[in-house]
Amino acid sequence: MGLEDEPLCTSAQEPTRSNVGGYEHQTWLPTIGMVFLTINSIIAVYRSINDPWTVMFIVTAYANAVLLVYYMRNIEKTPEMKRGVRMKATVWTLASTLTVLFTYRVSIMLPLFLTIIVWLMACVIVFGGFYALLVHREEPDLCSKGPDKV
Repeated sequence: MGLEDEPLCTSAQEPTRSNVGGYEHQTWLPTIGMVFLTINSIIAVYRSINDPWTVMFIVTAYANAVLLVYYMRNIEKTPEMKRGVRMKATVWTLASTLTVLFTYRVSIMLPLFLTIIVWLMACVIVFGGFYALLVHREEPDLCSKGPDKV
């Protein structure tokens, strides 16, 4: 048996519903995180019920975070070849919206010099995410091809 007969890559586990990408998912950890986020959001709304702008910020950020988790789990479950640009664009939009929301909320409390720095960092994150998710194309994976196609 020569080297050409051996596969280029081997995976320890076949991907299943519970272990996408070859590693085990702990299904209770995201659930605990979402429960924690929900409870904190409810408490924050209760504490700032007299300030409608703050309530709107909390509700918008919460809804955005829930949608982002939902779409990220969908992307995680979808095979890489079937991930559409629309799916990636939705994730980028939700992540960018959260970045802008929190940047605005922080920048209103800072002096002008730090506000400019915070907004520049947010712009780098938003445009870097755009490039990483929507523009950058990865090289084809040689491990997925057989030895005759390399």
